[in-house]
This record gives sequence, structure tokens and C-alpha cells, in this order.
Amino acid sequence: MAKVTRQRINDFLAGKRIAVVGVSRSEKEYSRLLFRELVKHGYEAYPVNPNAAEIDGMKCYLHLREIEPAPDRAVLLLPADSTEQAVLDCVEAGIRDIWIHRHIAGGVSGTRAIFRAEEQGLNLITGYCMFMFLPRSPWFHKLHGGLMKLAGIYPK
Repeated sequence: MAKVTRQRINDFLAGKRIAVVGVSRSEKEYSRLLFRELVKHGYEAYPVNPNAAEIDGMKCYLHLREIEPAPDRAVLLLPADSTEQAVLDCVEAGIRDIWIHRHIAGGVSGTRAIFRAEEQGLNLITGYCMFMFLPRSPWFHKLHGGLMKLAGIYPK
């Protein structure tokens, strides 16, 4: 897997149309909070969840291929057993830049998904929480990034 650098993260965040695949219907779940934060930061965020008609007053898409034109990027916030298919859905939709969210308690969300993304030549970021890199994120996300810097594992 290509090393995740701060420049790759910056390049990902430079795209303003992001599909949030697996955004939760629950208002307190991480994926919903991230979706809101992306909207707050001026991104055109597209919620994707086959079990919701709308999220925060926005149309929720059942599938990536429904979003026209296709988003520039996708962040995948899914259980490991669903992430590989989501990577293939990104390929089908023409999305080349993806961020697979790392679940702190459960490791990376789907090693098969990472393999599939590499096999397809996608620009992949994984292993980091997106909140750490968004300006004006809540303080505890900045603290998380600061602790990673102290430990020497923050991307350079």
C-alpha cells in the first residue's frame, strides 16, 4: 500500500464533492457527525445509505451510481464485510479517490477492501480519522492528531 502522506490527505480534502457512504440515520453516530462536519466546511457532501430517504434534510442516495455527476471523492464508513463492495461501487461510479475510515476498536475497515482498492489503482487513504485534518474540527480531534505527532505516527 502506498504510504499515506499529509500531501495525499490535503489532495483528498481539496475535492469538494464527497460521497459519504454508510452515513448513519442515528444523529450521534460518527458517520453522521462527519457528514455534518463536511457540510459545515463547505463540501458538497452526498449521503449514501440504502435505508434512509434523507439525512439532515438532504436527499439520501441508495447507491453511489445514483449521484449525478459522480462525486470527486468518497469516504467509506462501513462494516468490514460491506467495504469491499463499496470500493467496487466507487470504481463503477468513476470515483478514484477514496478514504476508508479506520475503526479504532476494530482496526482498518476491511483488508480485502484495501486490497481491492490497490488492485484497481485507486488513490486510497486509510488508517486515519478525517476529523483530525479538517480545519476548525472540535478540539478533541486536534488533540488526537497532536498525540499522533508526539508518537511519531502522524502523516508527514
